[in-house]
Amino acid sequence: MIIRGYKVHHVSKKLSKPLPNAVYALEYIEHVFLELDTGEFTGVGMAYTFNPDQAEAMKILVEGYCRNLVGKDSTYIRKYWQQAQGTMGGCGQTGLPMSAYAVVDTALWDLLAQEAGKPLYQLLGAKTDILPVYGSGGWLVPLEEMIEEALEFKREGYTKYKLKLGFPDWEKDISRLTALREAVGDDFEIMVDVNQGWNVKLALEIIPELQRLGINYLEEPLHCQDYKGNAELVQSTSMRICSGECLFTTREIFELLRLRGADIINPDLMRCGGVTEFIEVCSLAGAFRVPVTAHVLMEVSAHVMAASPTGGLLENIPDWWAGAFELAPVAKAGELKLLDIPGLGIKLNHDYINAYNYQR
Repeated sequence: MIIRGYKVHHVSKKLSKPLPNAVYALEYIEHVFLELDTGEFTGVGMAYTFNPDQAEAMKILVEGYCRNLVGKDSTYIRKYWQQAQGTMGGCGQTGLPMSAYAVVDTALWDLLAQEAGKPLYQLLGAKTDILPVYGSGGWLVPLEEMIEEALEFKREGYTKYKLKLGFPDWEKDISRLTALREAVGDDFEIMVDVNQGWNVKLALEIIPELQRLGINYLEEPLHCQDYKGNAELVQSTSMRICSGECLFTTREIFELLRLRGADIINPDLMRCGGVTEFIEVCSLAGAFRVPVTAHVLMEVSAHVMAASPTGGLLENIPDWWAGAFELAPVAKAGELKLLDIPGLGIKLNHDYINAYNYQR
């Protein structure tokens, strides 16, 4: 298939209120969407940031990658991934350039599966078409809001909920968790995320308090590239330590796995550089027999997770993507069933794009 053209959209939604975690507060959710056209099929790619200027820069990068693909055969996906990585040499082969290329790479895989007449997960040799999903949120907002959010997920049939930790006085985190446990009961799994806000000493001090509340999943307690610190933590506690969402490509994930710095990894398909590298990251985790839970982007990540050796659990933050898709798999009662539609099974909602199109 020859690539004939493309459209790149920057969609910006200001949140109704800031959402703080241990490190920063989110005020915007920014989407960069791509429609890559061959005349017969349209491939969709997507990424996100939390800052309009970053999203504008990403849009420019995506447009540049796409210009180089017009007139070329869309099936040479690995070739184009390697060429794009070569062009990043002057500005860094991770970060924004890699996240921007993920948008293009994802659209190319969507096109490939559409041409094959298969959903992407089937083309990749899936083991299932239904994946478990946990509800995610729990920002450092008033306690009543956080508890109501968790209860709403539970009413919808979810069995797992993740919230943020990171108040300056960690005893406030424990107080909030105690109230949450009382509200949701013992049959509901609570997962916690520190967004890289602690150090080893502090983590080891707090972990027993978390375990007392029946919590056995701790995400990003330390800086993502503190590989040795993460390894020390894994070896020092029975708490399951999850890390990896802020790492880029197999090179960084490999170092985390090699040093046994995580019991679970949660790679982000966008930061990996798209479907191509996400497949390799999941295969690498399989070689180490480490479980994989995907960081956000569940509508795309699910296709690879469905075919990965140790992958399964998806993350759902409903508000981030609400209204963006005319067609997409939807999480219900703590599960996501992939659609039996060629490609990703995703169509963009152009009314949404037009309504929130970014204007500087």
